[in-house]
Amino acid sequence: MVNTDPTYKKRSAISFVYIVPLTVIAILSICIHFMLEEVIEAQSDTGKIVNVSGQQRMLSQRVSMFTLEYLMYGSQDSKLLTINALNSLKNNHKYLLSEHYGAQVLGNESPLSDELLAMYFKEPINVDKKLRMFSDRVEEVLKIKTLNLDTAQESFFSLAKEPLLKAFNAVVMQYEKESVDRIKKLHTIQGIVIIVILLSLLVELLLVYKARNKKQI
Repeated sequence: MVNTDPTYKKRSAISFVYIVPLTVIAILSICIHFMLEEVIEAQSDTGKIVNVSGQQRMLSQRVSMFTLEYLMYGSQDSKLLTINALNSLKNNHKYLLSEHYGAQVLGNESPLSDELLAMYFKEPINVDKKLRMFSDRVEEVLKIKTLNLDTAQESFFSLAKEPLLKAFNAVVMQYEKESVDRIKKLHTIQGIVIIVILLSLLVELLLVYKARNKKQI
């Protein structure tokens, strides 16, 4: 049976007007919570990626230094240090591209930006190609039985000194730029949601104020 009482209908309308803004506020508050979580997660993930990509510069120089030391003095300790640094260099590279290759296996689009894809796989930067060339040359040098410093200059040192370092620097700068842009975007969205919540609260206060005035009349 439908209630046709005018007072009942009026109360229902007022309740509805109150409930809607409160529901919107509640939903938006939950959205802000999840956005905060996403901002924190984005900062954490980006910090790790930037840190790992930054390590590549240092590792490439360690590989060069220990390889030269091995060629000059024939130290097995230097050879072992070279191998360890080179393995870390390769493992970091795999980590940075793991999501890209994972997406390829599934036939999905790469999560990397177009800029990063170009830096990793296209000229003039082509980090992937330069790193493979560098690794191959270092491994060739470590197999040489007759130690010769000139061999190092011909095989890898010129590559490590300029092109590889510049390539790593470009990648790190791009990761940092994308990180800042992503976090700025999340903060902008968060600010918009907060403004909507404040406006919803203002509307709610106005409704309450009007309702009280009507009761007094």
